[in-house]
Amino acid sequence: MKINAVGYNYIHTNGFAINRPNGSDDYVLILLRSKAVFNICGQDKAIPSQSFLLYKKGTPQSYRADGDIFINDFVHFNMTSEEEKNAEDMGIPFDTPITCGEITFLSDIVKNMYQEKYSANPHKEKTLSIYLELIMLKLAEKLTASSLQTPLPYYEKMVELRARVYNEPCEEWSVKAMAQELSLSESYFQHLYRRIFGVSVFSDVIGSRVRRAEYLLFSTDYGISSICVECGYKNETHFMRQFKKETGYTPSEYRNSHLFFYKDPRKRFS
Repeated sequence: MKINAVGYNYIHTNGFAINRPNGSDDYVLILLRSKAVFNICGQDKAIPSQSFLLYKKGTPQSYRADGDIFINDFVHFNMTSEEEKNAEDMGIPFDTPITCGEITFLSDIVKNMYQEKYSANPHKEKTLSIYLELIMLKLAEKLTASSLQTPLPYYEKMVELRARVYNEPCEEWSVKAMAQELSLSESYFQHLYRRIFGVSVFSDVIGSRVRRAEYLLFSTDYGISSICVECGYKNETHFMRQFKKETGYTPSEYRNSHLFFYKDPRKRFS
């Protein structure tokens, strides 16, 4: 994908409107940061902020501010027929406004693209293409959340919570505390967690601790007792039993099986 133009946090006043009856000679992604009115198939449709629309090349474009101000991010780009098919396969619709909840993360990517577009980076075209690919993947993710009939605010909070579970395995994670943090009942929280991620919250807590233990066994010379504490276990026997159940090795066996890498600091994780 080749990026032709990028706009971040563009603010328009005084009855802003766009009317391109023959569309654009490239693809256009619009992220709405204010409400607007789009003409879709000859009919005006009020679209709330936190929405996006991906215009195909040549599709008529007609939209205006819904009120005194119009704020948006946009990307004009070229796309091959194969890339267009990939977007369709990911479930991203063309020429259809979609409300997708919080778009701050997407706007942040566009901001990076905007800065990159005018940088002196000799690899900026490749960087811009990667940024746009990331936007497409994140749009597909949001649409997947919608298809699961998951309230989008909960989806975003669940993703953030899961990231913390894996980043902070030493914490005493409990269903009760996590459910309370999201103001959900324990049963609905567990149901939602499994529906979104395909695993139970208990499996993820255990997984986060075992993954951290593997990392520490592989990349440090910490003793088993220290690793046990670092990974949130209060009982060393329980830690070793759970580690073997998940990996098929005792912690010592796991470390010894990676001894070649462990002894050579060049092969350690950074």
